[in-house]
This record gives sequence, C-alpha cells and structure tokens, in this order.
Amino acid sequence: VSSFKQVAVDQTSEAERDVDLGQYMKEVVQSLAPNFKKTQHKIEVTCPDDLVVRCAPGVIAQIFTNMIMNSLIHGFENTPQGTIKINISADDETIHVEYNDDGKGLTAENLERHFDAFFTTKRGKGGSGLGTHIMYNLVTQTLAGQIEADSAPGQGLNYKISFPLRK
Repeated sequence: VSSFKQVAVDQTSEAERDVDLGQYMKEVVQSLAPNFKKTQHKIEVTCPDDLVVRCAPGVIAQIFTNMIMNSLIHGFENTPQGTIKINISADDETIHVEYNDDGKGLTAENLERHFDAFFTTKRGKGGSGLGTHIMYNLVTQTLAGQIEADSAPGQGLNYKISFPLRK
C-alpha cells in the first residue's frame, strides 16, 4: 500500500529528489500489479543496486506505466501470457533503458506513427492516442533524453531510452 501511495503522489508532483532507480522500479511495477492479476504476464527488471538519479520520480513512473500498460493492452491483446524485460544500466553520464515485450509487435506503418499525438489503434475503445506521445515528451523534454521504438509484427516491441545521469 505504501508503494502504491508513493507512486501515486509522485505522479502528481514535479518535485525533484534523489531516486534509487531499481527500488523505485519495483514500486512502480508493484503499483501496476492489479492490472496483471488475472493474467500470466511477467515483468522482469534488471537494474544495478544503488543506481541513484536526481529527477522528478513521477516522470519515471509515468514513462514506465505507459510502456507497461501499452504492452498489456496492445502488445498482449488476446494473449494470456507474455514477458516484459526492462534492463537499466548507466555509464558515467547516462542512464540507459532497454524495454522489450514479446507481444504481437507493430506494423511498419503503426511504428512510424507510434509517438504521434492522438494516434491509436483503439479508437472508440477507450484509447486516446496520447500515452506514447506523453512518454516521448517526458523523455525528450523533461529528462532531456532520447527514445526510440523498434518493432515488427510477431517480434514484440523494443524501446531504447537514454537520458543524462544527474546526481
């Protein structure tokens, strides 16, 4: 309950603080657990111990929540099980994130429009088309980083994110 509350509070705050990325990712994943309760999907997070970054943690929570929920809603649609792998690493100046799901993947046409505002394959079914657009802006503007998506039908979805390590 405390993890859920902290992630919820973080998502509404722009206050920066030191964040242990590995520990915080566990809290984010735990806050999303109810969405996976009736499925056999797995989330595997690899992150070095004591990797601390200074940022508004709500940004991290929003980015990963959007990625994970998109995998669940889109990538794993009609699929009872699947795996999401999140690998976080750092060098002296940069945080690197590799996100992979083994879902159904995207067509080249959909991949090309993936980060566009209001683009959704779920029009009329609750999709706003803003999740990946917001995610893109949070990475590129708020974190001053870069994000790329790569996918093909049947090959799942891969994101590569990098942003400056601020201590």
